[in-house]
Amino acid sequence: MSITEDRNDEQTMTGSIEWKAEQAGLWVARRNGDFVGMIEARWGSGFAATTRLAKPLGTFTTVEEAQHALEQSLIS
Repeated sequence: MSITEDRNDEQTMTGSIEWKAEQAGLWVARRNGDFVGMIEARWGSGFAATTRLAKPLGTFTTVEEAQHALEQSLIS
């Protein structure tokens, strides 16, 4: 008897990222309960994404773009 699993490769590599708005202008990302990064609103200039080690990933126009940048950084 064999067991097969049907998984999305990207999901396998990064796990499931959970985003939570901790306060106005601050979103925290966790994977399996561990902190993996955050996004801060830079009022008037966009959304800054940083990794769990405070490495800046850039400033983005939307929260969604910043989230995508952080999620992609976890794959690399």
